[in-house]
Amino acid sequence: MNVTLRLIIEEDLPLIQHYLSIEGVSRMTNVPEPYPTNGAREWYEMVSEEHQGENHYPFAIIADGEFAGSISVRREQGDIGAIDYWVAPPFWKKGIGTQAAEQAVDFGRYELGFKSFETCCLIENRGSARLLEKIGFQRGKEFLIGSGEKHEGEMARMYYLK
Repeated sequence: MNVTLRLIIEEDLPLIQHYLSIEGVSRMTNVPEPYPTNGAREWYEMVSEEHQGENHYPFAIIADGEFAGSISVRREQGDIGAIDYWVAPPFWKKGIGTQAAEQAVDFGRYELGFKSFETCCLIENRGSARLLEKIGFQRGKEFLIGSGEKHEGEMARMYYLK
């Protein structure tokens, strides 16, 4: 599949709302579950503001011309970036997330000047761990997610890319 990234636009919101409202899609992410009725609109307003400050680049993942999910490149601090992503169910297990993550990292390196990246995922999220390791991220320490967080009490792992 041909995978490209472009900034999220308002026209993407109905598909974002649809896919993230499907039970289980946001399970492994920090996206609220169940997804709020106006979740896509609220997220779009938040990331648009952060994008204006040049700290967050929210991209649509486009696979063969179709909206297939979202990946964000964020500035953690200084020249350290982070990526967050989700892929819509019709596009699972097709390598789309891997291609999108490679492109997002390249954008962070070559357009934003990031020298390294960090991210994390739940220990049980084997697909995300495999994706990160496939594009060169190294495993970091495991940690227990703290109280008040969506995944409170679950184990996660940090990943680093130099």
